[in-house]
Amino acid sequence: MKNLLLIAVCFVSAITFAQNKGTISGTLMDDDAINEPLVFAKVKVKETGAEVLSDDKGFFKLENLSEGTYTLVCSFVGYDSKAIKANIVNGKTSNVRLSLSASTISLDDLALTLASADNDTSTSNTSSVTQ
Repeated sequence: MKNLLLIAVCFVSAITFAQNKGTISGTLMDDDAINEPLVFAKVKVKETGAEVLSDDKGFFKLENLSEGTYTLVCSFVGYDSKAIKANIVNGKTSNVRLSLSASTISLDDLALTLASADNDTSTSNTSSVTQ
């Protein structure tokens, strides 16, 4: 009888303990390509530093988060990063759906980048000639 009571107490405490964390899951989509999934996009929890990559369908899942509000920062190469707030409730899964847009670069930024690249190569060529 004692063993049965001990097992019951352990079982109840394990169930209670397992519900002290929450989960965020969601999908990352390409806003410019008719909502195609963003494969291997990074999703980071700003407050904890935890990060995951989306799968081949744009799906991601962050588990074992304490109750509270978190900032998710989503990024993908060539796309503008996006930050959103997500509220975590113990024992529940919060679902989010995000769309990232391709980043744009102005002609001025491009000209500055090219000019700086030209300066770097001409400086390295000059230094190699003088040596």
